[in-house]
Amino acid sequence: MGEKRIWSSRCLTAIIIESLARGLLVPVLSLIFLQKGFSLAQLSGGIAVYSAVALIMEVPSGVVADMFGRKRTFIFSQLTYAAVLALMLAVKGTAALYFLMGGYGIARALASGSMDALYIDTCLNERGEVYLTKAATRQTLWATVGLAAGALSGGVINWAGGQFWNGDHSSLTVLPAAFALTLAAAAAALFTKETPALRENAQDQDGGKTNGIKRQAASICKVCRKTPLLLVLLGSTVFTGTTLALMETYWQPRFLSLLPESNFTWLLGVLGFLYFAASAAGTIAAGQLMVKKSPVKTYMIFAILFGVCLAALGCTENGLIFAVLYLLFYFLLGISSTAQSVSINAAAPPAFRATLLSVQGLALQLGGFLSSCMASISADRLGIPGLWWCGAGLLILGIGLTAFMVVTVQPSAIRQPSEL
Repeated sequence: MGEKRIWSSRCLTAIIIESLARGLLVPVLSLIFLQKGFSLAQLSGGIAVYSAVALIMEVPSGVVADMFGRKRTFIFSQLTYAAVLALMLAVKGTAALYFLMGGYGIARALASGSMDALYIDTCLNERGEVYLTKAATRQTLWATVGLAAGALSGGVINWAGGQFWNGDHSSLTVLPAAFALTLAAAAAALFTKETPALRENAQDQDGGKTNGIKRQAASICKVCRKTPLLLVLLGSTVFTGTTLALMETYWQPRFLSLLPESNFTWLLGVLGFLYFAASAAGTIAAGQLMVKKSPVKTYMIFAILFGVCLAALGCTENGLIFAVLYLLFYFLLGISSTAQSVSINAAAPPAFRATLLSVQGLALQLGGFLSSCMASISADRLGIPGLWWCGAGLLILGIGLTAFMVVTVQPSAIRQPSEL
């Protein structure tokens, strides 16, 4: 690879370590809070606190990263993560745990997009714009690998703790997760550097130096007006968030209801791990598809297909068919989300990349919030299949609207394949 390209690899290493740390907590986070004193109702409230804080902080955190440095923001987020986990081991009581969930939301918002934006910009500085598709694909793929490895390791640690530890064994996973987060912060601090493009381009469209959040926000609005395709792509993420939230909330009870016996519940862990592999395979496939088709076209085609897959999941009454369709859903989602990421990064000016990635995260969470509100009102009446049919229909209509708007504002985006 050579000395010239070493900085992007270091950024990617920090991303992988952070993903590994988050993956460690996937199998046990709810168990930890339940053992610390949350009831099931309070656990839902704690998750709502986390979601609300992350939603509120998502865009401001991206602005902070663009203004004060993606590297600094990422380091601070990792140290905040680690501090929250350390406190999690010590505190008890509902109020304290709600506070920790809020801190967890802040850390998640700060981490979202900061190192990703630094990695993309570093790759473009090292290898040029033609490397954008491969850079975005590698970032998504290796982050998924980190999550998968972490989730598998977290499950093993939790199982081993239950075998050999009589106390609060779920909290044993917190220690390696906190260590990994600290390691990610150290890797970013010691082995990455801010890209010159960020310093040089942190100016508004009139050439004035950015000196406040208000001017930064005004500059971003100006960018979106000049690049309406960017605004359309960011807005379409709401529909993906709606569909994804409905799947992630209800797939476990739906799958369990289709199993012939209750002692097959261990399949939940197997299927939960395999979905990371399916998503990674989709990311790899996306890179190949975008050689022949434009990233925007690839995104929209496969977004519609995973909407159709969700509707099919609502129709099946067989556990094996459900498992196959579930993995297909995440394979198609991996293709679609990677193509969308490439499209957004291609349209985003470097000086505002972290902010725009945070806007994408905000739209994703907003879609999830809206679908949760819809489900809380209609779940008893529609059932899980009915909710999935509604979500699939909304996604297909939304992507159809997105296609119409893309053709209206920038028809060339449909025709231009990516260059690897």
